[in-house]
Amino acid sequence: MHTLIYGTGAVGGYFGGRLAQGGGKVTFLARGMQLTALSKAGLRVTSVDGDFAVKVNAVENLSEVEDPDLVLLTVKAINTRTAAQDLAANLPPGTMVMSLQNGIENVEILAEALGAERVIAATVFIGANVAAPGVVRHTAAGFIRAGRYPEGSDPRILQVIKFLADKGLNIKETNDIRSDMWKKMLWNLGFNGPSALTGGTVGDMIARPGIAWLIRWLIAEGAQVARAAGVDMPEGVEDATFAQTKGLNDFKTSMLQDVEAGRRIENDPFYGFLSREGSRHGVSTPLTTMVRDALSLRYPNRA
Repeated sequence: MHTLIYGTGAVGGYFGGRLAQGGGKVTFLARGMQLTALSKAGLRVTSVDGDFAVKVNAVENLSEVEDPDLVLLTVKAINTRTAAQDLAANLPPGTMVMSLQNGIENVEILAEALGAERVIAATVFIGANVAAPGVVRHTAAGFIRAGRYPEGSDPRILQVIKFLADKGLNIKETNDIRSDMWKKMLWNLGFNGPSALTGGTVGDMIARPGIAWLIRWLIAEGAQVARAAGVDMPEGVEDATFAQTKGLNDFKTSMLQDVEAGRRIENDPFYGFLSREGSRHGVSTPLTTMVRDALSLRYPNRA
């Protein structure tokens, strides 16, 4: 099975690297210095689970790729619609696309462009960053939960999951992927915006009572909206989400990494989305809306 990594940042680099290390045929879509580094020196991953390096095939455009059987989509949620149009125009009809992205709306955008039968929903739990062009630093976790959106099982998806697991990825099927995606969203809501506004790592923020309070209540607002939307959120999910910081004391969230790199941030896919969903379901989200607006003011050209 030929796999295309569409967007070789930290997530795409790590999981694509693991797949290549396991003997999979992998092509990496990259840009700029990342593309140059991958083409010249390959991919190097420094990992809590053991360092490794692989030679890779890297390209700049989807039109350069020999027909892939599977795409792992790892671009930012703000770029999903553009990526979906590119995939729809260039992929053969049978190619499956797995979204390894933050946010809730990506799967529906992809399904609209490609057809729901070709889209695999997934959620990723990992601490990683691009340490330098061609170098991914993996510091915590590193697993995927995937399934048919919004729930249930599918033989084609099971086949993809088995293939990825056989090649060394830590991936399992879930029959309630929508709930899993929302649980990940709660963490993103709690930690990403405050980190981008304060410049603090996860450990920095939870050590300060005022910021820890904000994080907890952002998570709580997200859980309230999820329940109003009919998503199964277990009792105590707020505390459990806040506690998901093992190994992340020095971790900079993806939004803080984007801020420091001068990239656009995922304000709308996180805080804009939840504000809209809250309004739609009659749930007040004052802290979420405050963080959304604060990010827009602080980063007017990137939020």
